[in-house]
Amino acid sequence: MKAAVLYEVRQPLKIEDLEMPEVHDEDVLIKVISCGVCHTDLKVIEGRNRFTPPTILGHEVAGTVDAIGAQCRDFKVGDRVIVGMRYKCGRCRYCLSAHENLCERRPPPPNLKKKDGTVVTRWNVGGFAQYVAVPAYMAFKIPDAISMEEASVVGCRVTTAYNAVKHRGKLQPNESALVIGCGGIGLNTIQFLKCFGAYPIIAVDIAEDKLAAAKSFGATHTINASAEDPVKAVIKLTDGGVDKAFEAIGNGKTADQIIQATRPGGTATIIGGLGSGPFTISSGNFVTKEITITGVSSRQANDVEEVFQMAQQGRIELKSLITQSYRYEQINEALHDLEHGKLRMGISLWNE
Repeated sequence: MKAAVLYEVRQPLKIEDLEMPEVHDEDVLIKVISCGVCHTDLKVIEGRNRFTPPTILGHEVAGTVDAIGAQCRDFKVGDRVIVGMRYKCGRCRYCLSAHENLCERRPPPPNLKKKDGTVVTRWNVGGFAQYVAVPAYMAFKIPDAISMEEASVVGCRVTTAYNAVKHRGKLQPNESALVIGCGGIGLNTIQFLKCFGAYPIIAVDIAEDKLAAAKSFGATHTINASAEDPVKAVIKLTDGGVDKAFEAIGNGKTADQIIQATRPGGTATIIGGLGSGPFTISSGNFVTKEITITGVSSRQANDVEEVFQMAQQGRIELKSLITQSYRYEQINEALHDLEHGKLRMGISLWNE
């Protein structure tokens, strides 16, 4: 099978031939049709997230079940599925309390091999490949009304935003909200805020086309951070700050900004991964203001089914999130366009 392999930080991925994945008793083998190109993949390439080279990136997988393990009972060959969860140990306190996204003993994905026997690791899922084998608990059936391309982005960026708004931010109707960063995660955060009744919904970015997109997904107000201080503008607009603020970039400066723009008693939710380095909060006033600062780790198991239901009911939009698709040979072009802000969401196609 073909796969895109990363050998070094900040180097292009190489399309290479690999052996087919092994299918264990409780696995499903997925023939990958579409795999989203996510900022998390870009962070690995930039060296912000650790990896063991050579490795295969990609985690927003949608495809068809090509084979099933001997003990797999939930799927049949031909089923349309996405990979909606990460690997889990199944035994730690988080797995046992339905918080598998916080698993503290998460096992690494099984390695793959090149034709010459070279071992290739998989970062997260290893979805930039024509086939992926994962435990059946990681797969979810795609409703008939949703296309493969639309479904693939549900596996990460859509459901992560849902987790942020529903579980971590705990948004209540009529609460005011701020989103800094209007890429894929940010736009999804905005549309879930709209669904759950936030008002006003303030979107911040430095690109006018992204702010226009934010309005189309439900933002009621927009602020261009290259023209004015977003913290001051938000505090003025809301007379003291928002109830719920969300950072959707993974940048220390903007993560600090959402904290400073949150009203007393509110919640600042950092969705974008900040990595393991230091993070500075510019003012300690959040302590006496009783502002809650929280983060987001992917999604909970029920989130995938709930998001699919919302999409089927027409409550959220998936199709217009995807601005471009790329053949697998164009994977480096897709990553380049993502890095330079040319995409809302891009997908790579592996078996057309």
